[in-house]
Amino acid sequence: MDLHTLFLSLLLLQIAMGALDTIAHHEVMEKLANRRSAALELKLHSARGFVYGALFLVFAWLRPQGLWLAAVWGLVLIEVGITLWDFVVEDATRLLPNTERVLHTVLAVNGGAMFAVYALATRGDWALPSALAPAVHGWMSWALTAAALGIAASAVRDGLAARANAAEPAPRPLLAQHPQQHFLVSGGTGFIGTALVEGLLAGGHRITVLSRDPRRAALRFGGRARCIADTAELRDDERIDVVVNLAGAPVVGPRWTPQRKRALLASRIGTTDALRAWCDRASVKPALWLQASAVGLYGAHARSAPEQREFAPVPGDFPSALCAAWERAAAPVGERGVRLATMRLGLVLHRSGGLLPMLSLAAALGGAARLGDGRQWFAWVHLDDVLRFVEYAVEHAGVRGPYNLVAPGGCTQAEFTRELARSLHRPAWLAMPAAPLRLALGEMATMLLDGPVVAPQRLTDQRFVFAHPVLASALRCAHAGLARDPRSDYVGVGHPGEGHGTVATH
Repeated sequence: MDLHTLFLSLLLLQIAMGALDTIAHHEVMEKLANRRSAALELKLHSARGFVYGALFLVFAWLRPQGLWLAAVWGLVLIEVGITLWDFVVEDATRLLPNTERVLHTVLAVNGGAMFAVYALATRGDWALPSALAPAVHGWMSWALTAAALGIAASAVRDGLAARANAAEPAPRPLLAQHPQQHFLVSGGTGFIGTALVEGLLAGGHRITVLSRDPRRAALRFGGRARCIADTAELRDDERIDVVVNLAGAPVVGPRWTPQRKRALLASRIGTTDALRAWCDRASVKPALWLQASAVGLYGAHARSAPEQREFAPVPGDFPSALCAAWERAAAPVGERGVRLATMRLGLVLHRSGGLLPMLSLAAALGGAARLGDGRQWFAWVHLDDVLRFVEYAVEHAGVRGPYNLVAPGGCTQAEFTRELARSLHRPAWLAMPAAPLRLALGEMATMLLDGPVVAPQRLTDQRFVFAHPVLASALRCAHAGLARDPRSDYVGVGHPGEGHGTVATH
């Protein structure tokens, strides 16, 4: 193998590892495109992507000589500078997973070897007249061309995401007019938890985040929140006004094998039991406990979902059993004099997380599809309204028991898909039969193919007004990361005599 072929082989290996890093870490694990704090990192990725694309095309089809070779090395130095800047930004804004750190090290070693080989392979080209001599390397040239097109598309996407993230407004202060209160949030680095903690910090409140990785949590919130790994770090005499229990491993993911089901259950029940044990020994009880749950409690085929305080799980329906067990684990706190309100959530819409970014990406690529017959119910709610419910629960002592936290404008899956495609100016003409989905996803397919029909009856009765009751406007705001001023139409009077100001006491 001559030196130039060795260089191209190392370059293709570098491209493969870089693609793995982008997909596994930037997209799947970290979801940088949906993170407001990642705007600068995405700009650097975009700029570096265009440099890479130009270099790949040169290496694929040309052999630079003389001053043109100097220009190529100039691009290489620019890429190295961007990469070093990227390392600094990454360390300042997020805690990299161990796999990403290892892969970055391997990329750096391979990159050094690759360019050392290139320097040796082209050492005689400096003395030649300046030219871009044609050079074809068979399948390697075509592979590099494909890589150039792919990384250019990725660079465009990162640039657009960076612009969207930079344009996203700062978190809306939550409960900003209230005296400072102390919130304990489990799952505070998740999709909903991050938005809640940032809003409460902007509102001037004290936050304790219970997280499996307190270092990552502390970095995410810039050191403004106290981050702990265990409830044993909470003192018995510590005063916490509100507990918000959101912790739980994502339900959407690997197939629901028996082992996976046990992990999903343990991630919810274990945290809830630990929080309840602290609450039992606390000398000053929290005034309010907000417990997360989901409309999956009612079972896949429920036609009417009443907001009953006690709900028996549907036999053979795992989401129903999971939610019922989660709610049962939290229920005893209500017997300790703590006001307990349960949020039975639908699909939460926002560009920063949940299922919407994945669904939007598929729709943007023309892959919006009706699933099965499309008549299954899709209960959804915008993230803004979830945060507003937290405010509402803090402000009104009459808010207790279970609430269906879904928008009044529920729809079928087919209607949701059509509206999602329309919001992105794409067609929605595909149809995915139910059988392949059930075969591929197993029991998890019920989340896409069977949905309970639910309505926010108790919220409607208590005159809670949603900021985003209509799917079309909710999707527009969710894509843009924009939020309306909640005070412009906020009506949540509850019942006469309910407390306002600080958290209403029990």
